[in-house]
Amino acid sequence: MALVSGHPKSRLMKGFTALGPYIREGQCSDNHFFFDCLAVCINMQPSPEKREFLGWWIDLEAEEKRYTYTYHLGIFDKAGRWNEEKISEPEAIAKLESSLRAFHQRLRAYIVSLEMTLEPADNFKETPFVLKD
Repeated sequence: MALVSGHPKSRLMKGFTALGPYIREGQCSDNHFFFDCLAVCINMQPSPEKREFLGWWIDLEAEEKRYTYTYHLGIFDKAGRWNEEKISEPEAIAKLESSLRAFHQRLRAYIVSLEMTLEPADNFKETPFVLKD
């Protein structure tokens, strides 16, 4: 299946998977791709499947000439759902920013290799981190 960008979806999924353990294939559809990162464990006491994490997620949309993104910061809860939340712990923010920027650089390089551009979505205000190079 070719996307609106003209690239085969299977090729894109292989490329996105090679970027690291971030793509969630089950939450991708047609021209939409979902990436996330569980960056900071909140509590190590519960069993692994019941732990909560601070992290980020990115929604990527394929368009004809570009890919657009929005990103969010928050908590991955015990039920396996993301909840957007303001994070105030400096160490956690530093870890989130570092991992998000590193992934964004790899994502941008891959998108550029497809002769496309990667831009924030038109209605997205990048806070707290601006990811443009």
